[in-house]
Amino acid sequence: MKHPPFLNENDLVAIVSPAGKIDAIYIEKAHKYLKTKNLRVILSPFADDSYFQFASSDDNRVSDMQIMLNNPEVKAIWCTRGGYGTMRIINKIDFSILEKFPKWLIGFSDITVFHSILSNNHFVSIHGSMCINLSNDDYSNSGMDTLWELLFGKVPVYKISPHPLNRKGSANATLIGGNLSLLTSLLGSKQDFNPKGKILFIEDTGEYLYRLDRMMQSLKNSGKLAGLSGMIVGQMSEMKDNETPFGLTPYQIVADAVSEYTFPVMYDFPAGHSKPNEPLILGSQVKIDVLDDCSQLRWVFD
Repeated sequence: MKHPPFLNENDLVAIVSPAGKIDAIYIEKAHKYLKTKNLRVILSPFADDSYFQFASSDDNRVSDMQIMLNNPEVKAIWCTRGGYGTMRIINKIDFSILEKFPKWLIGFSDITVFHSILSNNHFVSIHGSMCINLSNDDYSNSGMDTLWELLFGKVPVYKISPHPLNRKGSANATLIGGNLSLLTSLLGSKQDFNPKGKILFIEDTGEYLYRLDRMMQSLKNSGKLAGLSGMIVGQMSEMKDNETPFGLTPYQIVADAVSEYTFPVMYDFPAGHSKPNEPLILGSQVKIDVLDDCSQLRWVFD
């Protein structure tokens, strides 16, 4: 896997809006926040534009991403928010320029589309907080500071409390994944993920329980689950049920779908659409240990 260099003070960070539109106040907050990290900031031309629910037109959002990917001075691209929109532009962006100008791409939710294609092409990226997550001035329990510490080279080792549904075991493999809804929408496409020997991270928000089950069954029926070496289940926040109950909790739905396999499964990892949203380096080698007293995740660099 191709790891960009970690950041140094005075490096240039680009703010880009490849999906939904965002209130300019969050871009202002992001600019001020990055200044506290002694980083220079460049705003893509259409980052604070709007086109109905999108940040700008498809062509403009493609242009913004490509400009910043092509800029050799830019060391990281920070997405302002998710929402919807990356699926419309993914095939128009040339990520191969990262071979020449490596840089970090940071975001989650709809940004999963980018993470998937980067992992498929042996680039790493970061599933982590975005500009829209700067909703207040207290970032002590948000994962925001951990994200930028990671980008400066302070790579965390995560130890989390045991969960009753955990399946014990260890795995050492490439970490892939992101938002479950986006991952299932990519099935059969060029951006579809290759599960063989990988550790899959999933999270989601605002879905009906039956839809969550349908997505998990889609992964199972397509053979994606059978090839995994491990799974990390993040936050399943604000899930909804019908008037007639589905009968299982979100984590029980996942557990049911993976019940016939033997790979280790870690539940309740603190990443997703709730706080804290701890950063994960996708496309990179990790070691997970799911034990009786805790679960641990650490990165394994060459």
